[in-house]
Parts: sequence; C-alpha cells; structure tokens
Amino acid sequence: MLDRRTSPTASWTEISAGLDRSRPCLAPLSPAERVVARYLAEGLSNREIAAALGKSASTVKNQVSVCLRKCGVPTRGRLIALLR
Repeated sequence: MLDRRTSPTASWTEISAGLDRSRPCLAPLSPAERVVARYLAEGLSNREIAAALGKSASTVKNQVSVCLRKCGVPTRGRLIALLR
C-alpha cells in the first residue's frame, strides 16, 4: 500500500513509480496526473489525495476528471479497474 505521508522532496516520477507505465491509458497522463492515478488505484478519496499531496480538493477533482477523459473511461471505478 502507498505511504500516505508523501515526502515533500519526492518527485512525481518517484511517487508514480508503482504504476505500470506500459498500460496504454497512462501514456497521455502527465507526471502529476499519474500520481493522482496511483492514489486512486489505492482507493483514496479526492480529499485524502489532496491532503497527501498538499493540494486543494478541487484541484484533485479537476485532475481526476482529466485522467478520466484522457483514459477514455466514464467513471472513477472503471479508471481504478484499468489501473489495477
């Protein structure tokens, strides 16, 4: 499971390292979006992701929406299924 206490010095690449980048849906995602996707795959809510990353909940909500659009899935559940 992901350590929810993300180090402030960790790079987006280090945080998103747990995702399999060979998955086609991850290719169009930016490094920051991959981090959000990784937290989604772990089952965290938008508020939990925001707290872990030091972002606002609305920023995370927007990034989740972008991830859904870029991955071509209509729901958060389907995105999580793709990522697992």
